[in-house]
Amino acid sequence: MGILALRLFQLQIVEHQKYKVLAKNNTTRTAITRAPRGIIYDRHGNILATSKQSLSVIVYPAALTKQKDKESVARLLCTYVNMSYEDLYKIFDEMEPSTPLPLTLENDVGIETAIRIFENQKQLPGIAVENQAIRYYPYQEITGHLLGYVGQINSNELESARQRGLGLGDVIGKEALEKVFDEPLQGVKGEARVSVDRYGRSLKEGEGQKKIIKNPIKGKDLHLSIDIKLQQVAYEALENKQGAVVAMNPKTGEVLALVSSPSYDSNIFTKPVPTALFNDLMNRKAFVNRAISSFTPGSVWKPFTSLAALQKGVLNPAERLRVSGSYNYGGFNFGDWTGKVDIVDLRQALAWSRNTYFYQIADRMKPEWLVEVGRNFGVGTKTNIELLGESNGVLPSPEWKKKNMKESWYPGNTLHYSIGQSFLLISPLQLARMYAGLATKGLVPSPHLVKDPNKVVIKQINSYATKNYDIVESGLKECIETGTGQASKLVGVRLAGKTGSAEVKGYAHTTHGWFAAYGPVENPEIVVVVFMEGAGHGGTVAAPVAKKVFDEYFKDKIKKPVRSKARTVRRARA
Repeated sequence: MGILALRLFQLQIVEHQKYKVLAKNNTTRTAITRAPRGIIYDRHGNILATSKQSLSVIVYPAALTKQKDKESVARLLCTYVNMSYEDLYKIFDEMEPSTPLPLTLENDVGIETAIRIFENQKQLPGIAVENQAIRYYPYQEITGHLLGYVGQINSNELESARQRGLGLGDVIGKEALEKVFDEPLQGVKGEARVSVDRYGRSLKEGEGQKKIIKNPIKGKDLHLSIDIKLQQVAYEALENKQGAVVAMNPKTGEVLALVSSPSYDSNIFTKPVPTALFNDLMNRKAFVNRAISSFTPGSVWKPFTSLAALQKGVLNPAERLRVSGSYNYGGFNFGDWTGKVDIVDLRQALAWSRNTYFYQIADRMKPEWLVEVGRNFGVGTKTNIELLGESNGVLPSPEWKKKNMKESWYPGNTLHYSIGQSFLLISPLQLARMYAGLATKGLVPSPHLVKDPNKVVIKQINSYATKNYDIVESGLKECIETGTGQASKLVGVRLAGKTGSAEVKGYAHTTHGWFAAYGPVENPEIVVVVFMEGAGHGGTVAAPVAKKVFDEYFKDKIKKPVRSKARTVRRARA
């Protein structure tokens, strides 16, 4: 009796506070309230990413620790939600029991599903349906590569997340702008103490008190330079083919559209992605952002070869050279895209993209001159746009080839270099920056997505005379008016641009299709670059895509045909 009395004294008096806390934790739990994530807007105030309320199926890791329960819950729950037994069991098996936040299994479930889960609660320990705010992307695939997506923190991200006060169950940006600007978009979580039943579920309102400890603070909004209508037109013009479109203001560097195709719907990542769907996206290379990846540019590089040759004094724009199907140099034939024999000057050579003209010019040039013009316009360096995974590109030189190819530089390399082949690699975004420099006669802007006057950075190139820019531009205007770029021609707005067809292997067509242009020529407002991966000739596959983008941008300036009154009268009489 003495021992029992001492034990009762110990439990009720000495360890009273300890067991009081344990009892409280059995009947209540700290609920972490996620802060509303900041909204992302386009330049006109259209919402690109926001949050919406959703009925979500969640799991409390602490309530599902037994192996047999994990198996039985996964087997039953897979009949209610759009997830396989394997995917559910994998989540249950890998989650940490100490995780304070519930893990989301599926969002946007219907009332029927919610009722079935509630009715079978005894067979589904740790599973609940709650009203949650989830990320919502109204433009789906159109903004996939631009915005990225959010998702729950995984074990690989846990260490860095903890340094920011986050943990398992928290949602963070995973790709693109959502990841780059995750901290300001995230906001600050709130806390509350809520009463729970024996299953760990929150009691209904009135059955238990909810004590707010700290209110959540909404994340900061993000305002982009993107014009969502232009973005939409560009995406639809690609028709889900492998390619990219970049549209940019050449004076400020504000990116008006940045599209890569095929893309993905960011909304699918608000819950665990089924393995089959993820594999399908991987097989279609939907995660590759072609707008910031580097490819062989082909003839869109020729204006820069021309600019360098003019500045060095080895090219007279009025000089006329014979062009044909090939040019023989040192016993090797360097081909042209057409066998037509003609006598052309620089303006005509640019308009009709005659390789054999540029081979003859390149024979007078040093490879270092091409390296110089490329470096001046930013080739081989990132644009530092607010996206992850941007490619540097490759600006080859004799030293680069010696280091990377273990070979000397040959004269034939310079010939190929002059037409944008050789080892040269440029991304569509880099090319947009380069053509912005042509449009502004040597003022090269830094491309950016966030609308902020402080982000306008202009690099001035003093290496080339204004008259040489004008000479090159005359060829680019002719390319649109009468040459290979006629498919982009507008009525009432003059453009200057260049088509490109870069030779590649491993595709149904043997060329990448390129097109780059700016307008109006008199006062450039927009640069558009289109890249079509392994799709064919630039004038055929890329220029028509650019025309749709220009049509949208200049829709209020493009002249529409006016019917004469006489024709109207005759038609009425008929």
